[in-house]
Amino acid sequence: MTSDANITLDAIIDRTLDALAPIDPQQQAGDAPLQALRARQEEGTFRLAVLGQFKRGKSTFLNALLGADLLPTDILPVTAIPTFIGADDSVTARVFFFNQTDPVRFEEGQDGSFGDFLQAYVTEAGNPDNHRQVERVEIGHPAAILKQGVVLIDTPGIGSTFKHNTEVAYQILPHCDAALFLVSPDPPITEAEIAYLREVRELLPRTFFLLNKVDFLSEKDKVVSLTFLADQLKPLFDGAPQVLPLSAKNGLTARLTQDKELWKSSGMYQVEQNLIDFFAREKQQILELSLRRRVKDQLNTQIMHLQLSLEALRLPELDLKKRITMFEEILPAIEREKQSSADVLAGDLKRIVTALTQQIEALRSAAKQRVMPKVEGVIQEVADTEELERQVRAIVANQLPIFFAPALRQVDDAIRRQATEILSLHQKRAEQLIEQVRKAAAELFNVPYHAPLVERVYAHFDPPGWSQDLFISDMDPIGQKISRKLMTKRFRHRRTVQRLREQTQKLLNENTEQMNWALRRGLDESFRRYGSELDEQLDKIIAATRAAMDIALQKKSTQHQQLEDQLALLERTITELQALAQQCLAPEESN
Repeated sequence: MTSDANITLDAIIDRTLDALAPIDPQQQAGDAPLQALRARQEEGTFRLAVLGQFKRGKSTFLNALLGADLLPTDILPVTAIPTFIGADDSVTARVFFFNQTDPVRFEEGQDGSFGDFLQAYVTEAGNPDNHRQVERVEIGHPAAILKQGVVLIDTPGIGSTFKHNTEVAYQILPHCDAALFLVSPDPPITEAEIAYLREVRELLPRTFFLLNKVDFLSEKDKVVSLTFLADQLKPLFDGAPQVLPLSAKNGLTARLTQDKELWKSSGMYQVEQNLIDFFAREKQQILELSLRRRVKDQLNTQIMHLQLSLEALRLPELDLKKRITMFEEILPAIEREKQSSADVLAGDLKRIVTALTQQIEALRSAAKQRVMPKVEGVIQEVADTEELERQVRAIVANQLPIFFAPALRQVDDAIRRQATEILSLHQKRAEQLIEQVRKAAAELFNVPYHAPLVERVYAHFDPPGWSQDLFISDMDPIGQKISRKLMTKRFRHRRTVQRLREQTQKLLNENTEQMNWALRRGLDESFRRYGSELDEQLDKIIAATRAAMDIALQKKSTQHQQLEDQLALLERTITELQALAQQCLAPEESN
């Protein structure tokens, strides 16, 4: 293949797909990731993420940049939901969910404020532990900065007490092209932020650094903070990057009051001008570089698969059979580890179910203590049977929603937190097991190992939504009219009292069991699906490795010339993909 220093990314993807076309599908890694990257390139939008630790002022900064009090800025952490903000003619929003296809929409002119709409989905107050199962939020806004083909991404902060926030902050990185990294003086940059920046540096070609909340500092302290931050960043970025000081809070006030002087003194004017200049001069170049890195990663993955197939074909038949045997000997240990993980997972599920049972029983008792005394009070005070019936029904209709609505959320939150943390730990263990299989195959055939830039998948507990329509049934099954004709007043009253007590107890039990059933079903389904998906991933990797070796063994029985042709094809394809991978790099990266 002729080297072309100016080859386009589209051409690299085309040539890669053309080169892989004659290769047996079982000898390659598949083209779906490359097709996704092509679609990303055709979309052309530049994704700029705002990153940083919890409460550094990321949402306030974005509000100032957009010139609108748009995103929630709670004292507490927001829920771990990435928010994508793109250009639109008016303020709109779409909320996407893990467990349904149709998003919830907000458009200007509908009832309720935009702020209230977002609060219900992206804050801990409105959506604690993401019990609504929101995947992402997409906002449309007419800000001028967005009309340059830019999508801003508000990310959950790392380092908060909500572990899910940190996981999602890592998970969002492969979807970004560059980042604005916010820090603030109190506290100074932390070890968690340094560790996060190492990942950012590997995945993103450009990062801007901002020191927020400088309005709390004297000029002397501001210089000290800027110097300290620059010194901490030097080892990560081969020299101290530029750090711009600002006050997002003052910047937002300036935008809302149209105070140009405050806008300049807040530091936001300089940040905005730097971004405008960057978008005009470098945006397309950085977008190209970001996508090239990801295409290069896919090429390296393909190359490793092809090299394994090539080395398997090159081996004498006896040596190949020996390597196949060695690989098969590794698998029982992998299977034992997988079974051990499954046993631990099953044990963890039992422990969560036990905890759920205990909480449900406590809830059942609390419900009775809350409602039954009120019912008994009416029974003791009201002598008229019809009035008694009416008041008890009113109490039950009023008290059940008041008690069970927050109780549903409280128990759900507690169980979700336990389940999510357990599944996350098992996810990491499973990823290590998958990596072990990949490395074993590479070592058996002396193939250079390539660790792919995989997205961190966060395993979340996804209980099904249950109806919150509480069981308030007809508490007079035979009817007062009939009972008045057939029974004495005293007997009818005594019978009504007994029935009202029984029916109230029954309603409390039914609501409690409804919650128990829904959460138990959600736990069983989430753990089952999780285990099934991980088994599928592991089985797929083992099957792909086996297929490469089995195909090589089958081809040993073909004619010598056919085998030579297959070897030549693999060698040419590997050489071509290696050249394309090298051409994915920018000139400064290839030196």
